[in-house]
Amino acid sequence: MALTKETIVAKGMSRTPEYRAYIDAKSRCNNPNAQKYSWYGARGIEFKFDSFDQFYAELGDRPDRSYSLDRIDNDGSYEAGNLRWATKAEQVINRRDYDKPWLVGNTNHAKTYSIKHPSGEVSIVKNMAAFCRRYGLSKANLHGSIKTGYSHHGYSAQNI
Repeated sequence: MALTKETIVAKGMSRTPEYRAYIDAKSRCNNPNAQKYSWYGARGIEFKFDSFDQFYAELGDRPDRSYSLDRIDNDGSYEAGNLRWATKAEQVINRRDYDKPWLVGNTNHAKTYSIKHPSGEVSIVKNMAAFCRRYGLSKANLHGSIKTGYSHHGYSAQNI
């Protein structure tokens, strides 16, 4: 049974994050008055689902509130096989504006660090703030060790 607008409302789906994602994505692609239309519909991104039923069958429930709708191929349309629920960290890597001139030739994530512990152990870290919270360090001071070469409480960092 297809979910019509009436059954969506009757089943309480109209206030779900899944339905909101459906409506927002459809608007970004089809409504020239939508705030983000120029980034989606105007550059050829299409919304190819005929109903919320099809959209929901493709994605299912959002895993939790830290996830939002993401297109796997950023230049591809909203269509079956090109959508997923993704975290903000996953989406940052997938952004269109992520390719910066200073990244040309860099095959690593732009924010990856090699951090040497006082014990000599080396950690590869993508989130310096989380690392610093875990070890009770100042992010500014540890990040400063990249340029100065000085250690912070015995820890030193390098961009990789």
